[in-house]
Amino acid sequence: MLRIRPARLAPFRLAAATLALAACASVLAVEPLRQHDVVLLQKGELIEQRVDGGADAMAAYLKTLGAALTEAMRAHPQQIPSSGFVAVAVRPGGQAHAWFDFKPRLADATMAALAHAVEATPTVPVKDGQVVFALRVSVWSDKPPAAYAPAPQEWKDAAKAAGFKPDIDTLVDMVWPH
Repeated sequence: MLRIRPARLAPFRLAAATLALAACASVLAVEPLRQHDVVLLQKGELIEQRVDGGADAMAAYLKTLGAALTEAMRAHPQQIPSSGFVAVAVRPGGQAHAWFDFKPRLADATMAALAHAVEATPTVPVKDGQVVFALRVSVWSDKPPAAYAPAPQEWKDAAKAAGFKPDIDTLVDMVWPH
């Protein structure tokens, strides 16, 4: 009968445990940014009228923007897990601006990197006016935000200062003047 000593089993157990741990880690790996939904902050018909190329152009832009935001997050692994919204406005001439509504709040460096990604990504061609939407996302987490619409602090402050509830185009013009 072959008898294997426990000391000789140790390397095999260690190798088996390492392989099992690696397999579990790859299954449990969390993406830097997970997009749960797109929240249209204007009527679909209005967006369709304002975007040159309509829904197809908008879909392509959202895909490109999502990839750019994911890469920006990949460069900021120190960000604690969070979920919320990246609200975006796009104007003619390739102008884009972002606002953030995350719980817990994103680090300043992370917000700056995400804002840069929004501004640097070639935009959807907007004919006139502006197109406003939000990406409902989680960063370094799979848990979606509890809210279904964004409320960035800048938007809340502007609406309060105005003394009335502005429509989204007016609100964006208040916080991002032409």
